[in-house]
Amino acid sequence: MDKRKWLWKRRSSERSPGESESSGSFSSHSERYSDEQEALRESPNDSQQSPEVTSKSTITEQVKESVKSLTEKLSAALVNVSAKEDLVKQHAKVAEEAVAGWEKAENEVAALKQQLEVAVQQNLNLEVRASHLDGALKECVRELRQAKDEQEKRISDALSEKNTEWESTKSELEKQILDLKLQVEASRSQNSASIVEGLKKENSSLKKDLVSCYEELEIMTIERDLSTRAAETASKVQLESIKKIAKLESECRKLQTISRKSSPSNNQKPSFYPESLTDSHSDKDINGSERSFSELDQFKTVVIKPSVEIDMMDDFLEMERLVALPETKSSSPVSGESISVDDRLRTELDSMTQRVAELEDRLEKIESEKLELENILERTVDSLKDAQARSEETETKLEELQQEMNAVNETKELLEFQLVDMEVEARTMSANVDSLKAEIEEERKLSAEMKVRCRELENELARTIQEIEIEHNNNSNSELKIKQEDLAVAADKLAECQKTIASLGRQLQSLATLEDFLIDSSNIPGLSTKNMLTPKSDLDRPRMSADNYSLLTNGNEDLSLSPLSTNHITTGKNRSSFGKFFSRSKSVREIENSRD
Repeated sequence: MDKRKWLWKRRSSERSPGESESSGSFSSHSERYSDEQEALRESPNDSQQSPEVTSKSTITEQVKESVKSLTEKLSAALVNVSAKEDLVKQHAKVAEEAVAGWEKAENEVAALKQQLEVAVQQNLNLEVRASHLDGALKECVRELRQAKDEQEKRISDALSEKNTEWESTKSELEKQILDLKLQVEASRSQNSASIVEGLKKENSSLKKDLVSCYEELEIMTIERDLSTRAAETASKVQLESIKKIAKLESECRKLQTISRKSSPSNNQKPSFYPESLTDSHSDKDINGSERSFSELDQFKTVVIKPSVEIDMMDDFLEMERLVALPETKSSSPVSGESISVDDRLRTELDSMTQRVAELEDRLEKIESEKLELENILERTVDSLKDAQARSEETETKLEELQQEMNAVNETKELLEFQLVDMEVEARTMSANVDSLKAEIEEERKLSAEMKVRCRELENELARTIQEIEIEHNNNSNSELKIKQEDLAVAADKLAECQKTIASLGRQLQSLATLEDFLIDSSNIPGLSTKNMLTPKSDLDRPRMSADNYSLLTNGNEDLSLSPLSTNHITTGKNRSSFGKFFSRSKSVREIENSRD
């Protein structure tokens, strides 16, 4: 009965989780001592009669009970370990899936980096194209300026030449008019009334000629004014085109700066504004060109009318000549003086006809020059139209470039959003890694506690062995043989315990390898490396466990344990995977709790 009470007390003390192992071992020794004293008190007579038999029986029973208690402790620890291994196996798959998702995220980050590099290269190509287009625009502006300067020089030279020619012709005609007036005054005093009438007719014809000359001069002045106006309109159009080009260049620069900094919504506003400006300017240019063409048509009609009148005057003069010739033949010579006067008049008429012919030649030359000027104007108008077409082409090209820049900006924004998402995912993964590290530390603590318990059990076994050895020295040879057999069985069980301790060492080594893996993963760029480092004390724990294991294997070769070899072998096989997946079980739980 006393022995059963002692066993019950022993089991209750082992199953209580709040008490420490050291206090349990001390209480077990005290209980043993008290039980031995009670047994000695109850049976003093028996001990006096047969002291050797009672001492042997008590020693063997105590050894058996201690072995049973130790085996029960080991069985309970193995049950707990098997339950934990089941949980680890359940959560291992989830942890593997998390690791696979992390690898996928890393691959996606690499792909996004490649896409960013491609986008940067495209931006560089677009900038190169924009620089080439800027150079082409500058060349076009230079060509327009050169053409404008050449046209202005030609127009100014032609106007100066025409002004000098018309001034010279005007001065000559004025001189001729003065001479004719003097001749008319002289002829009035000398000639008869018929001569006076002829002179009046000639004067009227000359006046008409003068009027026609004045009209021609006015026409030339009008042509000059129109040419100057056309040149001014052309210069205005060119200035406006230059302003447009300057605005477009400034807009290109703004767009380049906006493509680097601002959003696409702000980029779309200035693109519509210059288009409206260019449309309004182009409408104004078209209206001005239409007005200039209408003025040229009016000028052509005005020029054609006086030329028809001049032809009519020439025909009238020829008719007067034909009428004057028969009159001179029919009239009889009055005197030699009248004949000489007629000769003079005829010579004057001939000279006047020659002058009229010269004037007609000059008019023809002037008309040919006028045609040349009209051709020059048409050429200038054509060149201006070509310049406008070029400017429109450049505007269309700039619009296309703006659209391309907008598309590139949109792709940039998309890539930036994707990068932000990937950074958030990387941060979440780093948090998960930190949680895994915390779980690893907890598991290390648990493994350290298990080691402490194993050491305590080993110490208790060592004490029992020492007691057994002392009793062996006192007992007889027969009892030594029996105890040697028991010790052999205990040694076998101790070997099994050593196997379990070796499996625990392997678990610690696997934890160390997993720490190395986590440290390597913390070196990845973009992840937070502040919480990725582990203390040296945690890294030194597996080494200490290995040293303790070597000491235990060397010093405790003769210990005995209860027969549970089959269970230990199965648990030793399952513990090889314990170190690989034990640290991931709780991290998966924390991830699921954070998602919920």
